[in-house]
Amino acid sequence: MTKGNPTPEVDWKLVVRSLKGTGTSEGRMLVEKAILEAAGLPLRLREARRRLFILTTSASEGSPAIIETEGGLVCVIAVDDLVDVVMERGPTLGEVMQARRRGP
Repeated sequence: MTKGNPTPEVDWKLVVRSLKGTGTSEGRMLVEKAILEAAGLPLRLREARRRLFILTTSASEGSPAIIETEGGLVCVIAVDDLVDVVMERGPTLGEVMQARRRGP
């Protein structure tokens, strides 16, 4: 499995929650970018099959995985993370960026 950015600039779930209602193409691009950065390089399907246990363990710990298939990219995330980004109201993008400027 390829590791995503070990110290992501912004938590991918915060970005998704903050942009989920915008419906803009820029918002979609930022959500996709945040998930891809957290997941790292996409794995080919054959490689993903070999590493299925590692992928699922990593996803259950909050790191999404991306698998490249003939039909496109597939994201593997934990159900808890999916429910979190769908149901929880997130901060605004401005709040996310301000938190990033302040640092950890």
